[in-house]
Amino acid sequence: MKFRILIPLIAAAFLLSGLAVAQNKPDAGKSDPLSLVKIAANVARNTQHQDLNGLLAIYIDSESWAAGLKDGDLGPFLKIKEVKPGRSAVLFFSSEKDTAISVFFDGSSPFGMTAVNAKNGKIEAADISSAYKPVSKEMLKDAGELQFTNVDLSTDDGQALTAFQITSAGKKATN
Repeated sequence: MKFRILIPLIAAAFLLSGLAVAQNKPDAGKSDPLSLVKIAANVARNTQHQDLNGLLAIYIDSESWAAGLKDGDLGPFLKIKEVKPGRSAVLFFSSEKDTAISVFFDGSSPFGMTAVNAKNGKIEAADISSAYKPVSKEMLKDAGELQFTNVDLSTDDGQALTAFQITSAGKKATN
């Protein structure tokens, strides 16, 4: 009789200890922004066959997606995919904003990308959506070393974003 009472209590204890362990683990849906930026840089370099030196890499997670949608530069890229938990994007812009590349992630897995160049001095939203393609294994190959320097950046409405200035590994990063 005592065992009938103890078995549910033991099962409950194991369940609760499992929940406590799960709560102590890092969020599995949340990835390190810099690691995703590096993956996105490989995708960008393998598809565009251009040097990313001088480009700005901007990381958008699901929490900052809404603010990014309102931003004049980021919004047109983010509109092609809907936000959902664990979704993020890395956007690359040249300083002139005449070249832009975006790579979309679900968790730590890249699934889609776009790459556009400005026509008549402006990147058009229609060009972004028509340039979308899925990420392939070929795009993920290591494309070489780059250096990433944290920079302060915010959306048009002032929400802080994670961003990095990219320099080729052979060139010294400027602060």
